[in-house]
Order: sequence, then structure tokens, then C-alpha cells
Amino acid sequence: MLDVKPAPRTHAPPAKAWRNYYRIYRVMDLGRMGTVFPGIHGGPDTFPSKEIAEEHGRAAVNAINWPNRCMIEFEGAFPEGDRAN
Repeated sequence: MLDVKPAPRTHAPPAKAWRNYYRIYRVMDLGRMGTVFPGIHGGPDTFPSKEIAEEHGRAAVNAINWPNRCMIEFEGAFPEGDRAN
């Protein structure tokens, strides 16, 4: 009668690792990342979910920036393999 077939998968599987990206405005020595120059850079860690990555990214930016100064901005969390450009 009716041939029932499963719907085709049109979406990519969910990301298993997320990496934070930061915009840096001056030359800085950031410990595990080493010396970084102005531009957009990926963080050293990966996280299991986007929410956890964003939480850690915002905390890192708040810890690095001086009061009333912006030396680094959080650009967002992206799946491993994608880049923030």
C-alpha cells in the first residue's frame, strides 16, 4: 500500500565541542595562550556545550579587562572546526 520511509536528515549532527573566540585590541601575554597580537583568536579550551563555553568566555573577559578599559572582547562560541571571522 503506502510505502513509509523515514524522513531524510537535513540537519548536521550537534557539535560535540565548542571553542570561544576573542577580539584582542593590544599585544598581551595571556598565560596558556602565550603572546597574542591584535585580531581574533580562538581560546585554548573546548567545551561540551555552547552555554558552558559562553559562560567561561564572559568570565575570562571580565577577569582580564581592567575597570573602564576594553583590551579584549568575547566574540562568541563556535563549533569546533568553524571560525569567527
